[in-house]
Amino acid sequence: MVQVQSKGGAEDIELVKLEFSEPTQTEDFKLKVCLPYFKDIYKDLCTRSDDKYKGINKLTLLDYFGLPGVLTERIFAVLDQDKNGYLNQKEFLTGLVCFYCSTFDEKIKFVFEIYDFDGDGFITKNDVMTLINCMPVVKTTKLVGEGKFT
Repeated sequence: MVQVQSKGGAEDIELVKLEFSEPTQTEDFKLKVCLPYFKDIYKDLCTRSDDKYKGINKLTLLDYFGLPGVLTERIFAVLDQDKNGYLNQKEFLTGLVCFYCSTFDEKIKFVFEIYDFDGDGFITKNDVMTLINCMPVVKTTKLVGEGKFT
């Protein structure tokens, strides 16, 4: 399990420690490259939020991710562990570490939580249909000649 421990609030971004369940060869990369990069993203998004001291609000995350609304809202809901409407440093960094640096099983668990709307431990047909129905329809184009599309 990947965990981020944080001391302080949104303004205290430098004191973060990652804990990995099993040491890996890439742990050094995670600590020296990924974590500083994720901290910079957090700082930037906090400044865009309506209250930088509370953390990142949902609208800021929606704008940053650029994903269809319901999908980003579900990601926000899963990351916002204390359910206060803001992602603090620990919540945000834990989420990004999970996206980019976790094991396959941890990523599957995260995706499961996104689909499990009511948090009952089951993904129902309605859960899947809700996400699928909220995805934008992308019109495909056909190549009709060199450099020409319909």
